[in-house]
Amino acid sequence: MVRDLVQKHYNMNVDSYKKLDVGAGSNTFHLITDDGSQYILKNTNITEANNPQNEPALCNYLLSKGIPVSEFISDIQGKYLWNDNDDVYHMQKYVQGTNYDMHCAPNWLMRAMPKMLGKIHTALKEHEALPIGIGANFFKYMTPEAALQSYNSSYDYVLTNKYSDLADDLSYRIELMAHFSIPEIDLSKLTCGNTHGDYFISQLICNSSEISAVIDWTTACIHPLVWEIIRSFIYGSPKSRNGTIDIPGLVEYVKNYLSYAPLSKYDLKMMPYVFYYQISVCDYYSQYFQSTANNKHIYLEQAILSTKLMKWFEKHSAALSNALIEC
Repeated sequence: MVRDLVQKHYNMNVDSYKKLDVGAGSNTFHLITDDGSQYILKNTNITEANNPQNEPALCNYLLSKGIPVSEFISDIQGKYLWNDNDDVYHMQKYVQGTNYDMHCAPNWLMRAMPKMLGKIHTALKEHEALPIGIGANFFKYMTPEAALQSYNSSYDYVLTNKYSDLADDLSYRIELMAHFSIPEIDLSKLTCGNTHGDYFISQLICNSSEISAVIDWTTACIHPLVWEIIRSFIYGSPKSRNGTIDIPGLVEYVKNYLSYAPLSKYDLKMMPYVFYYQISVCDYYSQYFQSTANNKHIYLEQAILSTKLMKWFEKHSAALSNALIEC
């Protein structure tokens, strides 16, 4: 099928290809053509949060700003995105390099990641507004009360569908939502702007000492920038594997970011609470149960990690906030 699609839409002959086990909810293929050129073909979905139709133009813009990203290939009709039997596809040049697993960032990458993110945020200030991500509607509808209802449903599901090993996680979330309390988040005072939307270690292609490309911009949107910063630290830092935060490490990470882009004192103070709130009101367990993706285990891994993180933030958010204010 892949060979036929590439021949039909790009007039290229595929010598070999393999399906990649990356991301969730899409099919991605690494292919090599008969002239030795390498590409990534992606079968993706267009949803409210996933906008692959914006990705090629956004990447072209970022390339013009010196940000290393994917280079997209237009088909024989000059289109970057095309449909086949209601499936949406696009193709980009393959970037050679290393893709590190979560919580496996070497020291040099933990320094490079925040600097690259600061450069991205600076470059995207001049770009037209992207779709809203974590914004007013998120805080309006994603509430502890709504989360409690979802967790109760997920708890009932695990008891009746042989997922009893997840019952303790959901019991904790149910109890927490019943008395969830953090300082009020004033969205109008947070620095919100265009960002990658899913910037973390798995979206970075690296050589031995630098980031070669930042990939997968389908969820690019407007977020509170501090959410993207702390999330990328947590998913990269080896010390976060078990759901704990290396406070001195995060402070250093933020300082490296600040060398390329500014944040307010309010941003720094609220960084832990924005992330803590987001992971607390999002039911990743339900997302896992409902998914039909072949690699939906990614959702479950995210769910289990987020519960561990919630337990840490419940006890240490204030201490982390105080440390970040001193950046």
